[in-house]
Amino acid sequence: MGRISNVAILIDGGFYKQRFKKKHGKYPSKYNVKTLITDIINQIKKKSGEDSEDILFRSYYYDCLPFDKVIKHPDGSQIDFGESKLFNSQTKFINSLTEIDQMALRLGELSFNGWRLSPYHPKGDPSPDFRQKGVDMKIGLDMAWMASRDTIHKIVLVAGDSDFVSPMKLVRREGILIYIYPMGNKIKAEFKEHSDFILNDSDMTKKNKKNSAKNNRRLKIEGTLDDVLKVSTQKNEKETIKDDKAN
Repeated sequence: MGRISNVAILIDGGFYKQRFKKKHGKYPSKYNVKTLITDIINQIKKKSGEDSEDILFRSYYYDCLPFDKVIKHPDGSQIDFGESKLFNSQTKFINSLTEIDQMALRLGELSFNGWRLSPYHPKGDPSPDFRQKGVDMKIGLDMAWMASRDTIHKIVLVAGDSDFVSPMKLVRREGILIYIYPMGNKIKAEFKEHSDFILNDSDMTKKNKKNSAKNNRRLKIEGTLDDVLKVSTQKNEKETIKDDKAN
């Protein structure tokens, strides 16, 4: 058995929800976050082997509470975002995360930056432009704190923002290993350069295996059809030669 390694998992909530929704067509639940944490720890243990005994120190979830103010729409109507279904569901989701063991919530603010039109549908209805405030900074500050203490040995970033490169450099200089869990997102070269390991999204891996198996079955079927056509062609050629000799 190797040395004990404390693992901290840092989840960028905005990134996580966006990637999850893109793959599953819905927003995640508390259960999905717990599954994510379990999958990450299992993958780290697999990579470590017997070199270290990896233990979850704490998971950190960074996000903003949904926007709840009343805003005037460009058409003159008033929209109360605090009465929307999305506000209620996301508020319940964030509150539910406090029920997860070894979980710390880090909440920033969601600001309204006006209305915007889609460049692809300039004549369509405008949509609200919301921006997160303080989330990236909280992630960077926590990483800096971890680097200043001999408590955390491995940090997992569930994120896709290269803005974290500076704190990543800092913690690596202090001997902490950095793992990236990109959830199928394309990783920027600079982000990858300053990490130590890239973890695979288990859902994406299963999907790739399923597609690979499907492609293998397709190739097998195509190969079988080619064999049938080849045998049929050879048979026809033999029959043609036989008829020629008979004539």
